[in-house]
Amino acid sequence: MKFRYTFPFLFLLLALFFGGLGLFLQVSVHKDLLEAPEKQIAQEVQQRLQEKILQAEQELLSVSEGLEPESGLFSRNLPKTSFPLFLYKQNQLVFWSDHSLRPEIDPRVIQKNQQVVENRFGRFLVLRYQPNPVYTLLAVIPLEIRYGISNVYLRSGLSAEIFEDRTASIQLERSAKAIPIHGPRGVYLFSMWVQDTGQWLNAGVLTMALYLLAVVAAGLFLFTFYRRLQGTGHRVAALWTVLLGLPLLRLIMLLTQFPNAIQELELFSPRVYAAAWWSPSLGDLLLNEICFMLMALQVYRLARSFRLEHLFFKTPQKQHWACVVIGAFITVLIIGWYEMYRSLVVNSQPNLDITQSIQFGLPKLLLYLVVVLHTLALSWILRLLLNCLPLTANGKVPFAYAWIIVLVVALGWAFWRDAPSGNWIVLFASATLIGWEQIHRRLGYRAGVYSSIFLLNIVSASLGAAALYDLYSVQLRADKQRVAAQLLKDRDDLTEYLLAQAAEGISQDPLVQHELSSPWVNLNLVKQKIRRHHLRNITENYAVTVRLFDVNGVSFQRQDSLPNLEIYAQAWAPKAKSTNQKGQLLVHTETDPSKFTYLQEIKVPVDFLQWVTVVLEVSPKITAPNSVLPELLVERKASQANTIPASSYALWRENRWLKTEGYFEYSQLFSPQLFEAPLLYTQGLSLANYHHLGARSANGTIALVSTRAYGANSWLSNFSFLFLLHTVVLFSLLVLVMLSKGKLIRAITSTFSTKIQLFLNLGVLVPLVLVSLTIGSLVTNSYRQDLIRGYTDQGDFVRQSILTSNWGDELFKGRADSLSRRINRLAMVAQAELNIYSANGELRISSQPTLFEAGVLSTRLNPEAYGLLKEQGLNRVLLEEKAGTLPYSTIYLPLRASPAQEPNGYLAIPFFDSEKELNNKLIQLITTILNIFTVLFLLFVLMSYMATRALTVPLQLLTERLKRMSLTGTNEKLVYKSRDEIGLLVHEYNQMLQKLEESKQDLALKEKEAAWKEMARQVAHEIKNPLTPMKLSLQYLRKAMQEGRGNLQELIEKISNTMITQIDVLSDIATSFSSFTAMPDLKLEVLELNTLIHKATDLHLNPQQQEQVNVQLTEGSVYVRADENQLIRIFNNLLLNALQAIPSSRTPHIQVTQELVSAQWVLVAVKDNGTGIPEEVQPKIFIPNFSTKYSGSGIGLAVVKKGVEAIGGSIWFETQENEGTTFFLKLPVVQP
Repeated sequence: MKFRYTFPFLFLLLALFFGGLGLFLQVSVHKDLLEAPEKQIAQEVQQRLQEKILQAEQELLSVSEGLEPESGLFSRNLPKTSFPLFLYKQNQLVFWSDHSLRPEIDPRVIQKNQQVVENRFGRFLVLRYQPNPVYTLLAVIPLEIRYGISNVYLRSGLSAEIFEDRTASIQLERSAKAIPIHGPRGVYLFSMWVQDTGQWLNAGVLTMALYLLAVVAAGLFLFTFYRRLQGTGHRVAALWTVLLGLPLLRLIMLLTQFPNAIQELELFSPRVYAAAWWSPSLGDLLLNEICFMLMALQVYRLARSFRLEHLFFKTPQKQHWACVVIGAFITVLIIGWYEMYRSLVVNSQPNLDITQSIQFGLPKLLLYLVVVLHTLALSWILRLLLNCLPLTANGKVPFAYAWIIVLVVALGWAFWRDAPSGNWIVLFASATLIGWEQIHRRLGYRAGVYSSIFLLNIVSASLGAAALYDLYSVQLRADKQRVAAQLLKDRDDLTEYLLAQAAEGISQDPLVQHELSSPWVNLNLVKQKIRRHHLRNITENYAVTVRLFDVNGVSFQRQDSLPNLEIYAQAWAPKAKSTNQKGQLLVHTETDPSKFTYLQEIKVPVDFLQWVTVVLEVSPKITAPNSVLPELLVERKASQANTIPASSYALWRENRWLKTEGYFEYSQLFSPQLFEAPLLYTQGLSLANYHHLGARSANGTIALVSTRAYGANSWLSNFSFLFLLHTVVLFSLLVLVMLSKGKLIRAITSTFSTKIQLFLNLGVLVPLVLVSLTIGSLVTNSYRQDLIRGYTDQGDFVRQSILTSNWGDELFKGRADSLSRRINRLAMVAQAELNIYSANGELRISSQPTLFEAGVLSTRLNPEAYGLLKEQGLNRVLLEEKAGTLPYSTIYLPLRASPAQEPNGYLAIPFFDSEKELNNKLIQLITTILNIFTVLFLLFVLMSYMATRALTVPLQLLTERLKRMSLTGTNEKLVYKSRDEIGLLVHEYNQMLQKLEESKQDLALKEKEAAWKEMARQVAHEIKNPLTPMKLSLQYLRKAMQEGRGNLQELIEKISNTMITQIDVLSDIATSFSSFTAMPDLKLEVLELNTLIHKATDLHLNPQQQEQVNVQLTEGSVYVRADENQLIRIFNNLLLNALQAIPSSRTPHIQVTQELVSAQWVLVAVKDNGTGIPEEVQPKIFIPNFSTKYSGSGIGLAVVKKGVEAIGGSIWFETQENEGTTFFLKLPVVQP
């Protein structure tokens, strides 16, 4: 090979150089880091911590400048703080900047300027600053947070801002094995243990940059090498460069785990997405899709230039097999498309269902980008396969083969994959694509770019919506089965064991024994000790009541309805059953199997042979349906009976409803006969716009769980979103590509129909977008205002209830525990959580103390609310807050006896479901707008297409008539009855035809006269040529007769032969003239072309001539509609002309070939090796000329041209002087 590829290989050398240099730095220069990554991790942690310390010290100085006057302390200093800051005045807290953190710090124990403090809520670095002897400022940097509960919202552990996600632990004491962490001034703070370095390999920014340069250089090598091969005509080799190079580059990156093995990047972290080794992260998935798109593009571009579809038209068998194989491949691609959507939904963290989440972060946007890239790649592949489908305009058999294989493959996949929506969509999409291609073949043109984009967008959106629908249905069914099993659960083995263990611990607890043996029993302390210490793992999911009976069996609570142990036992004994644990009874509720109570008796020794009896009543917590608060307070490992949003459930036994909960009216809408349907317990039943799933227990109790049907509306919402996403992104890419090539304006202004569709679509689309955005904004604001109004009304109701109650004056005077029951009762009436704070912002009473006991919230009032209510005198304030990662809203109201007085305290009502409620309403709004917008958009696109057709069809018809308009042929008038602008144009066209016809008749008459004159001249000249030798021969004979020559008889014979020859010439002239002027009427019939060609060569050429003709025909039969005799004469004339064009000095070589150029046309070529046609004769080759000076240029070719055009074909030639001539016949193909 003589090609030089020096330039591309320079990039390959650069890639190897950068990669090798990066590896050298990674292994050699950073060897110490590789051997001890813990030190580098600790160094990074120390650097981040020191930065925070310096920032916190600046805030301490800034706040210290605004300590006086004390009246506006919160308003002045809150904007200055980003860290939790606490200001103490003579050890009394007067200012705090954070209420979500509960460090529980006593300023008197902070002796150092930088000190780590540990308590049950975590470990905190406290910075102390004392601007004067009166005030002390503390800034708190959380190192480790410990919540009493761990779930999706509350995650205990090291601070992610400092330690990121390292698996590590810290300790306050120095250790030989732990790594010390120091402050900015070298002060020891704590020690750090790195428990698992994982794949950490932070080899530095320079090393990472070198590896990136290596990857970029490798990509440039592939690009330049591809362009060089393309430029030299090696297109197949260029394609293999892409098909092998890109996967090889990606394989190297995956095997080396680049870049995440060098430096951890969020994009390449498996936390967001992880499917398999070839797609371990979202970044890898994105790179895979880009490579797949580039490979699909190159395959499409190369295959399109080869016109592969002609290979499948050679024989009917090949045509049918091609339809089967390509149809199956198309269906498999559609199935893979659907499976790709399923993989994204299953393996990704973000929720892609628009009906479930409208939060759009970067990972979710990148996942949608992956979807669009995959659609783009498959669009090219599908377009290529559809182009290769050997379908014909009128052929039904190939189309039937393609559809049958689509049905077979789709049904086979349906048996394997349980996807009710996906099965139908795959079948519909595959059949639609093949049907779409068949329609365009019938119409005689290929599908346009815009219509193809719209169709593939619809297919992709349908598949995505089907995958989301199927997966959500499966997940919802599994959740219902779990909830139904929980509803039928009548005991909890784990709780029984934990309760027995707790009973043993309580009986031996020294504090409990001491308190119960003292003369004055502190019941609250004993109960608090039992709940928080011994029953912590139980109280998260169960409500616990603690009853105490003294040594005589009398209740410590004097107002107890069960005053002594004997009465208590009589009340519970008839309904109780023993468990396997000592001193433990189980009591069931007749009407609800899921409601049961454990009774645990505990004997606590207080003296010799004397003991106090503690009875624990443990029941599953009754949570409000669809509330967020139970999710916030429940451990991740715990299971709730009702965790499906907006669900209803019921219990049925012995022909009656034991219990119904939720929005569905079971007694009216659910017939008991449906309990006999087996489908109810497997797939579920749809009834009254609800989906119901049941479960049956051993004793015949049936639990029914119902949710609103996830039906066509949800599918349409996801379809609408995905369709609009594809449309916007793909058309934007199309516009950018055309703009970069300078073809945008030309494409927009290319045709009248494009302009009409563009203006119609923009005229509808722009107002539709503006109206949708306006309505969405107005309704969203209305939703927010309604929520705020509802919260405000609820807050005012609770405040008024407190102030007008007979115990409102005692709220801030008596003991808090004595008022908690009344607050809890009020909270149940208001259906809200209530927190009461004192005048100095300290928590006094809460209806949900678990939030504060678990360290979720601080016992201090929100400082922003405190400043607004106390310092600025507002009557209420609504603030956005967070509990862990859960956003919620809280309304704060001052509690004062009269408007003129200072607040006695503050009321806080948190609405933990505020964000959820607003999101649900916004989801409904957005999905409704999307559905309406998409349906209207598709309708308007269809209407614009129909309007364009209605407007442009007359113009196209007029254009076709103008193209066919001639002076020689018949010109037909257009019929258009409308009196619009097009009607005026048609009228003028018809008028022009009328004038043209009149002019044509005059011109035809003149041309006819001129033609006959010219024809008469030519005929006279041609006749005169043989007459001259005839006259001379007769004159010579007469002279011989007069002279009486002896060879008279010989002369007579010779002259007679000359006369006969010349008379034959005259006869040929008359015959040719007659053939041209009086062509016989055509008898059109369907003929097999190959047979006619063989017939022409066999019948009209002698054996010697037949050996000089090489016939090359395609396999199979090709049919045309023509007159058999005339078509044979056409081939005969061409063959004879070819033989006559070859001089006697050459050996004749005639080649006859036949080729299917498309499904509609066949091309026949007759090639000779003669002298060619002189340039001056070429324009007149098909004009009737009776001169015999040039073989093959006489009247015969004029007859051939007229005959070919009569059957709808065309004829042309290519010639080179002294090399030969090729005549081409393009004939229309018909079906037999």
